[in-house]
Amino acid sequence: MKCVERYAEMLTAKRKPFTLVDGQLFTRHQQWIAPVGPAAQRYSLTRQQACELQKKLGGWWVSWTDGFGADATASEWYAVICRKHKPVEEISSGNTRSKVRRGLKFCEVRRVEAAEIARKGYDTYRAALQGYSVEASVPSLEAFAQRVLTDAPFTDIKHHWAVYHEGRMVAFAHCLLYDRNEVDYTLIKLHPDYLNRYPSYALFHSMNQFYLEQERFEYVNDGFRSILHETGVQDFLIREFEFEKAATNLRLQFRQPVAALLPVSAPLHPMLSRIDKRLKSVLELWRLRVA
Repeated sequence: MKCVERYAEMLTAKRKPFTLVDGQLFTRHQQWIAPVGPAAQRYSLTRQQACELQKKLGGWWVSWTDGFGADATASEWYAVICRKHKPVEEISSGNTRSKVRRGLKFCEVRRVEAAEIARKGYDTYRAALQGYSVEASVPSLEAFAQRVLTDAPFTDIKHHWAVYHEGRMVAFAHCLLYDRNEVDYTLIKLHPDYLNRYPSYALFHSMNQFYLEQERFEYVNDGFRSILHETGVQDFLIREFEFEKAATNLRLQFRQPVAALLPVSAPLHPMLSRIDKRLKSVLELWRLRVA
């Protein structure tokens, strides 16, 4: 990935911990460590390198993948991607065609500066979080704005999109650009009170058109398989916009004593999964890993 230095600069500005391993950029997300870069890239770590990452960055586990390919076809871990934009008239489902057209009629979609999201996006962000089935901590308006504004100097690697209905921002998106290979739809928020104006159809159609048809990126990516957050976005994209599940092998290394406890406690995993959703997600990751 050629833009490693720019991502390192952005992580520094956001005060997020990171380190480089053989030219690969890794950062910490809450309680785990993962690479920064396109899902199609093959990442590689030795056991010793993974241990050093944990010592430096903390977290309970390190995760990485080794790209798309024939050796991953049996894997249950995948990224949800789209390689080709379809004009409205070429969409096979009449129902989807109708909703895209209505979304484009009712809504205005455009790329915007981070400052515009910071000023006008908070109501949608808060409403979207409060609508999730899982508990979500809602930051203050000031904290939200400050976090979004840290994106402002990095318009070459991070884009922002907004959807307006009758002058009100009802949806927005943050996108990470990895060279000319991948656009990661890293954050999508939709105001639940305006879903009947089809902002999601207008947004994804417009972004796919821009990145896949106009800018000629290889693919767009909605992220890896969702385990904890049940938003339904990935199923929606597969059903309505012909996104696909691109299989890749999931590699994990847990820190001790978790690494020792996971295999010996395997018979208890079904029971343990019912205790806590976060514990369930960890156990599911362990099940999906490549041994």
